Amino acid sequence: MKFKEFVKKDNTFQVPMILKHKEKHLNPKTNRMKNKHLTLYHETDIQPKDRTFKNLPRYADDNPKVTFQSWLLIKGEKAKPSHSVPSIGKSEATGAWWGWSHRAVYGFGVGDKVEGDSAGKKLNFLNYLTEHGTGIMVYMSLILL
Repeated sequence: MKFKEFVKKDNTFQVPMILKHKEKHLNPKTNRMKNKHLTLYHETDIQPKDRTFKNLPRYADDNPKVTFQSWLLIKGEKAKPSHSVPSIGKSEATGAWWGWSHRAVYGFGVGDKVEGDSAGKKLNFLNYLTEHGTGIMVYMSLILL
């Protein structure tokens, strides 16, 4: 499935925004009020191949205006059929593969070197105590009491 990115005549792009407005309108058949969902679009002149996390449009309070999936043109897929939400996808704009969870996002392309960081290493508790002193033991014993 290709993404439908709206391109205007002045070479600007429209990306769907996170904030979805609801407008109330009257249903003429039932005479009841209904919510009509209206999607707003963010206009940008940044080409899809030049988009990154650094130029993701944000509000003044640093919250993103658009999802990174729609910004980077990523169609999400489930990592395993048993999963309930998509967590991986390939960017149609850059060709890089992305993986995400509720906590982290990581993208890599062909030829990139993926290096481990401290998040994947186990902490040896005895080495930690010898490096940081035994004051931590007193603190932990007070918590456990």
